[in-house]
Amino acid sequence: MKSKQVLSIDQMKHLQELGLDTSDASMIFQRGSATRHEWVLHVMGYADISLREKEFTYTLQDILSKLPRYINDFGVMYKMCVEPLFSGPWAISYQRGISEPFIFKVAGNLLDVAYEMLCWCIENRYIKTNQL
Repeated sequence: MKSKQVLSIDQMKHLQELGLDTSDASMIFQRGSATRHEWVLHVMGYADISLREKEFTYTLQDILSKLPRYINDFGVMYKMCVEPLFSGPWAISYQRGISEPFIFKVAGNLLDVAYEMLCWCIENRYIKTNQL
């Protein structure tokens, strides 16, 4: 089974609704008459961004670069930790020590858990957006 490489268009739209500027994405979905109106994934820089129908999309690296490495919550510093769990899924957490997680997210693949943590960080204002 091929692993998920980028966020879906719906996930990207949700990030935009949260106020995140997603124009810095490293990949882009495009569609047009040449592709029979199917979405085709391209690396930014190799895509024709003049096409009308396009949606920017994030890779895992894009998301990880947006997540804060540390969260300061009332003077307490929590470090981001990314790890596989023994049962198969992935976890991303912010924690002080091994048994002191501040926030803990789990998903079946690393891209989705990173997306969930990005949403949480935006919703809790640990990442600045273009919304007031």
